[in-house]
Amino acid sequence: MRRIWAGALLAGLTGCMTGFEEFHDISDRRTDRLVGEADFPEMVPKTGAATPARLETLPDGRTQVRLDLAEALRLALSNNVAFLRDAEGLDVQLLSLEVLRHGEWPLLSEVTTSGTWTDAKDARGTGSQSAGIGITQKLPLGGSVTAAYAHSGSQGVGPNAYSGSWSVAVTQPLLRGAGWTVNKEGLISAERNFEYSRGTFAFRRQSLQIAVVEVYFGLLQQETNIGNFERNLENLRRQARRAQIREQFGQVTRTDVFRSQLEVTRAESALAQAREQLKLAQDAFKLDLGLPPELGMVLDSEPVEYAAGAMTVEQAVALAMEHNPDWRYAPHRLQDARRALAIAANGTLPKFDLTASYTWGTASESHLFAGYDLESRTLALGADLSFPVDRFAASRDYQKAVIAYRQAARDYHRVRDRLVAEVQGRFITLRQAELGMQFAERAIADAEKAARLADFNYQRGLATNQDVLDAQAGLLEARNGYQQALVSARIQQLRLLQFTGQLTTDAEGGWLK
Repeated sequence: MRRIWAGALLAGLTGCMTGFEEFHDISDRRTDRLVGEADFPEMVPKTGAATPARLETLPDGRTQVRLDLAEALRLALSNNVAFLRDAEGLDVQLLSLEVLRHGEWPLLSEVTTSGTWTDAKDARGTGSQSAGIGITQKLPLGGSVTAAYAHSGSQGVGPNAYSGSWSVAVTQPLLRGAGWTVNKEGLISAERNFEYSRGTFAFRRQSLQIAVVEVYFGLLQQETNIGNFERNLENLRRQARRAQIREQFGQVTRTDVFRSQLEVTRAESALAQAREQLKLAQDAFKLDLGLPPELGMVLDSEPVEYAAGAMTVEQAVALAMEHNPDWRYAPHRLQDARRALAIAANGTLPKFDLTASYTWGTASESHLFAGYDLESRTLALGADLSFPVDRFAASRDYQKAVIAYRQAARDYHRVRDRLVAEVQGRFITLRQAELGMQFAERAIADAEKAARLADFNYQRGLATNQDVLDAQAGLLEARNGYQQALVSARIQQLRLLQFTGQLTTDAEGGWLK
């Protein structure tokens, strides 16, 4: 038993247990303390979700949330996981960029200290200490200037000895690694990538808002459709009862009664299916808003307002080229590829660096806080030249940069064509939705006339109940089609406005203007 415990202890001390043992876990308390000690608390992501403004408790104890469109937009911007991750990714990118910006300024090196004590048999104990600090400044063309101070001391054999030295060193590459472009590439690339991400993030923010509007109106449309299904079911039930009465008087056949009852069954099935589909869509919407799925949800009625815009295709193309991030950043991305090509070509050059250093050394003193008179001065000049023998990796990297540049140049010449095609496609989609809305209005009027005529003829024995059922089904389809066309036209209009940079929101991310 002792051997087992000893083996387990030895394995634990040597780190052999690397599975899911509890002693590897970090406690919640320590984690909270580590998070609280962060230098930028304003950038620490919140784990809790924003709560809805209107929560209601029902008589049966269940809780439900009542939402209007503005509240849904607020919750989406506050709780949507994908959107929050994009925002936090932008913060991480900014932190990395600030590190690169800081690197352009003089940087203090770490303060290094060391000390040893040696005590050997039949010998006097000796000690030694050293400390140093330095500062480095990057030069615009790839070199650097470093100033440093080092201090050392020793005790033990003979008198104590303390001395210090100052040094200044300059290094400047002339071939590989030389030049403004190579030296500033990391910072320039980070600055531009951050700008690209920020512009794309603003575009995605609007995309999220449009998606919320689309889902919100879609849910209202489903509720409207359910209302239409309920009215249609009531009409079919009334028609079935009427068919049974008329069958008793010999005015219709038994087949007509069975047909009416079958349509009632089909309507009940369609209504039940529509209600379940609404429940699934509501649960998905709750997740997007950061709400628990078990929470009930009631949406306030929001009128879908639509007014046809006066913007032409030519005007939309011009606005898209001015505001759309794909085209606005296209020239910059081409320049990024050109810089990468120049840097890859520089990487194939030999290495030739010039160095110069000047050092001041003090005389050895027996006391730590002595005067430390200068005793020596040393100037050193040097050159470092090296030729790459194995150029395999460098030549391949160069060729990859050539291919990447050619691809970027091709994409740059194609991005305008894609932009124009995208604007034209959005215009066509919007016009189709507007036409669908007009046709749906006409279809509702025609379906209402057909339903009234079928019912009138049926009561007078001039039509069968199948004619009435078909007319009512056509009216239901026309009403549902109009709501769908209206919402589709509004969403497509918002997407066109977003693509052309004409979509704005208020400071709280409220309703889209």
